[in-house]
Amino acid sequence: MASNTFPRGPALVVDDDPGVRMCTADVLADMGYEVVEAGSAEEALRAVDGGLVPVLMVTDQLMPGMSGAALAREVVSRHPRTRVIVVSGYTDVELDPGLVLLGKPFRLKELRDCVEAATAQA
Repeated sequence: MASNTFPRGPALVVDDDPGVRMCTADVLADMGYEVVEAGSAEEALRAVDGGLVPVLMVTDQLMPGMSGAALAREVVSRHPRTRVIVVSGYTDVELDPGLVLLGKPFRLKELRDCVEAATAQA
């Protein structure tokens, strides 16, 4: 549901840490995204199953249940135009082509820059 209020469209933020999720969501909202938050990969998939088509997804890698990389694979298989940033404290994470890795800890400017780089690939 893109509008003038949210010119960039919907973004899905997935993190089991509510504080990190909220900070990430705030940055994306400031950038013009309509943000949907999920506390787990399973919750994120329920949102996608419910009709959410994110233009961007920012997900933590290490979460209980499904990893961020596995979630990304599932979301991109359904919506190939979704750009994905996987956030991890480990720099040796193997990601599918097209996914962007953002190392923890990160500064808010680094998140913004990473979002701009990831969406420029569209």
